[in-house]
Order: sequence, then structure tokens, then C-alpha cells
Amino acid sequence: MSDEPSMFMVEICDRRMQFFYIFAFSLFFLLLTIPYLFVIDPNSALYVVSTLNAVGLGIFALLSGLAIFYCKRNF
Repeated sequence: MSDEPSMFMVEICDRRMQFFYIFAFSLFFLLLTIPYLFVIDPNSALYVVSTLNAVGLGIFALLSGLAIFYCKRNF
């Protein structure tokens, strides 16, 4: 296998700033959502929607953070 990064990762790293914006916004809204989960009733539909939002935001923050970390380390 070659030491060259794949074309997909080159394209990801070319858009590093956009991934930083995704990371920043998702982390900001995740930090706003998490305290809200402790305030609302756990048996309500609002709790389910807020939990799904928190999980989705966490996944976006994690994946965009990993992309930024990879690009900073390898390029």
C-alpha cells in the first residue's frame, strides 16, 4: 500500500476550515443541549427529541474533530 493519502482525504483536508466551522457549531449547540436534558421530564417526547439532537451533534463534533486532527497531523 502506498504512503500517499487517498484522494478522499486530500479533498477533506482541502476543506479543513469548513470542518472547523462544523466542529465549532456542533460543539456549541451540544453544550447548550446537554444541560437542557437535565431540566425536562424524561418521559416526554421533548426529551427523546433533545436526546437525539445531542447524539447527532456529538457525532458531528466527533467526526469533524477527527478530520481536523487527521489533517493537522498528516498535512
